[in-house]
Amino acid sequence: MVKWLMLTILVASAASAKDVEQHPWLSFVPGTFAVVGQQPGGGAAYAGEAKIEARGGDFVLRRTVAGTTVEAAGKIEVPQPPGEGQVLRFRWQEKGVARVMTCLVASDLDNYARLSCVWMIEGNKAPSPGLEAYFSKDAWPRE
Repeated sequence: MVKWLMLTILVASAASAKDVEQHPWLSFVPGTFAVVGQQPGGGAAYAGEAKIEARGGDFVLRRTVAGTTVEAAGKIEVPQPPGEGQVLRFRWQEKGVARVMTCLVASDLDNYARLSCVWMIEGNKAPSPGLEAYFSKDAWPRE
Protein backbone atom coordinates (compact mmCIF):
# COMPACT_ATOMS: atom_id res chain seq x y z
CA MET A 1 0.00 0.00 0.00
CA VAL A 2 2.78 2.45 0.92
CA LYS A 3 4.67 1.67 -2.32
CA TRP A 4 1.51 2.26 -4.36
CA LEU A 5 0.87 5.57 -2.58
CA MET A 6 4.46 6.73 -3.14
CA LEU A 7 4.28 5.73 -6.82
CA THR A 8 1.02 7.65 -7.20
CA ILE A 9 2.58 10.76 -5.64
CA LEU A 10 5.64 10.52 -7.91
CA VAL A 11 3.51 10.09 -11.04
CA ALA A 12 1.26 13.01 -10.02
CA SER A 13 4.29 15.21 -9.37
CA ALA A 14 5.82 14.33 -12.74
CA ALA A 15 2.50 14.97 -14.49
CA SER A 16 2.15 18.36 -12.76
CA ALA A 17 5.65 19.41 -13.80
CA LYS A 18 4.96 18.25 -17.36
CA ASP A 19 1.65 20.19 -17.46
CA VAL A 20 3.42 23.42 -16.47
CA GLU A 21 6.08 22.93 -19.15
CA GLN A 22 3.41 22.37 -21.79
CA HIS A 23 1.10 25.21 -20.77
CA PRO A 24 -0.46 26.74 -23.92
CA TRP A 25 0.74 30.22 -22.96
CA LEU A 26 4.35 29.08 -23.51
CA SER A 27 3.76 29.12 -27.27
CA PHE A 28 0.98 31.78 -27.34
CA VAL A 29 2.48 34.66 -25.33
CA PRO A 30 6.06 35.03 -26.70
CA GLY A 31 6.49 37.81 -29.23
CA THR A 32 7.12 41.51 -29.72
CA PHE A 33 4.72 44.07 -28.28
CA ALA A 34 3.85 47.76 -28.20
CA VAL A 35 3.39 48.83 -24.56
CA VAL A 36 1.11 51.56 -23.26
CA GLY A 37 1.12 52.33 -19.55
CA GLN A 38 0.49 54.68 -16.67
CA GLN A 39 2.52 55.17 -13.48
CA PRO A 40 0.90 54.15 -10.15
CA GLY A 41 -1.38 56.61 -8.39
CA GLY A 42 -2.69 58.05 -11.67
CA GLY A 43 0.80 59.24 -12.65
CA ALA A 44 2.25 59.98 -16.07
CA ALA A 45 1.34 57.94 -19.14
CA TYR A 46 4.11 56.28 -21.15
CA ALA A 47 4.69 54.07 -24.18
CA GLY A 48 7.41 51.66 -25.19
CA GLU A 49 8.10 48.25 -26.62
CA ALA A 50 8.71 44.79 -25.24
CA LYS A 51 9.76 41.31 -26.14
CA ILE A 52 8.56 38.25 -24.26
CA GLU A 53 10.35 34.91 -24.61
CA ALA A 54 9.57 31.49 -23.20
CA ARG A 55 12.45 30.00 -21.24
CA GLY A 56 11.78 26.49 -19.97
CA GLY A 57 8.42 26.64 -18.21
CA ASP A 58 8.78 30.37 -17.49
CA PHE A 59 9.02 33.70 -19.34
CA VAL A 60 11.49 36.54 -19.73
CA LEU A 61 10.19 40.05 -20.45
CA ARG A 62 12.50 42.76 -21.83
CA ARG A 63 10.64 46.09 -21.78
CA THR A 64 12.02 49.43 -22.99
CA VAL A 65 10.36 52.71 -21.98
CA ALA A 66 12.01 56.12 -22.46
CA GLY A 67 15.33 54.49 -23.31
CA THR A 68 15.44 52.37 -20.14
CA THR A 69 15.31 48.58 -20.54
CA VAL A 70 14.34 46.27 -17.71
CA GLU A 71 14.35 42.49 -17.68
CA ALA A 72 11.66 40.69 -15.69
CA ALA A 73 11.18 37.03 -14.83
CA GLY A 74 7.66 35.72 -15.43
CA LYS A 75 5.74 32.72 -14.16
CA ILE A 76 2.24 31.39 -14.61
CA GLU A 77 0.57 31.62 -11.21
CA VAL A 78 -2.79 31.10 -9.56
CA PRO A 79 -3.81 34.32 -7.80
CA GLN A 80 -5.06 34.35 -4.22
CA PRO A 81 -7.67 33.35 -3.32
CA PRO A 82 -7.21 30.23 -5.45
CA GLY A 83 -9.74 29.07 -7.98
CA GLU A 84 -9.85 32.32 -9.94
CA GLY A 85 -7.93 31.12 -13.00
CA GLN A 86 -4.32 31.83 -13.89
CA VAL A 87 -2.26 34.97 -14.40
CA LEU A 88 1.16 35.73 -15.79
CA ARG A 89 3.19 37.42 -13.05
CA PHE A 90 6.46 39.25 -13.70
CA ARG A 91 8.98 40.36 -11.07
CA TRP A 92 11.97 42.69 -11.52
CA GLN A 93 14.19 45.24 -9.83
CA GLU A 94 14.24 48.83 -11.03
CA LYS A 95 16.46 51.41 -9.34
CA GLY A 96 16.99 48.88 -6.52
CA VAL A 97 13.26 48.52 -5.85
CA ALA A 98 11.37 45.22 -6.29
CA ARG A 99 8.34 45.43 -8.56
CA VAL A 100 5.62 42.95 -9.43
CA MET A 101 3.23 42.97 -12.40
CA THR A 102 0.17 40.75 -12.76
CA CYS A 103 -1.19 40.21 -16.28
CA LEU A 104 -4.35 38.72 -17.69
CA VAL A 105 -3.70 36.97 -20.99
CA ALA A 106 -6.27 37.11 -23.77
CA SER A 107 -6.40 36.96 -27.54
CA ASP A 108 -6.77 39.94 -29.87
CA LEU A 109 -8.92 39.72 -33.02
CA ASP A 110 -5.99 38.26 -35.01
CA ASN A 111 -5.41 35.52 -32.39
CA TYR A 112 -2.23 37.07 -30.99
CA ALA A 113 -1.65 37.47 -27.28
CA ARG A 114 -2.84 40.66 -25.60
CA LEU A 115 -1.85 41.34 -22.00
CA SER A 116 -3.67 43.63 -19.57
CA CYS A 117 -1.51 44.25 -16.53
CA VAL A 118 -1.38 46.03 -13.18
CA TRP A 119 1.95 46.62 -11.46
CA MET A 120 3.24 48.03 -8.21
CA ILE A 121 6.24 48.27 -5.99
CA GLU A 122 6.24 44.92 -4.19
CA GLY A 123 4.67 45.23 -0.74
CA ASN A 124 3.54 48.82 -1.36
CA LYS A 125 -0.18 49.55 -1.40
CA ALA A 126 -0.46 52.58 -3.72
CA PRO A 127 -3.91 54.18 -4.03
CA SER A 128 -4.01 52.72 -7.54
CA PRO A 129 -1.51 50.44 -9.29
CA GLY A 130 0.44 51.17 -12.43
CA LEU A 131 -1.23 49.95 -15.62
CA GLU A 132 0.22 48.39 -18.76
CA ALA A 133 -1.33 46.94 -21.90
CA TYR A 134 0.68 44.84 -24.35
CA PHE A 135 -0.37 44.76 -28.02
CA SER A 136 1.28 42.23 -30.33
CA LYS A 137 3.37 43.72 -33.13
CA ASP A 138 3.99 40.37 -34.80
CA ALA A 139 1.20 40.80 -37.36
CA TRP A 140 2.04 44.44 -38.13
CA PRO A 141 3.32 45.19 -41.65
CA ARG A 142 7.13 45.19 -41.91
CA GLU A 143 8.80 48.43 -42.92
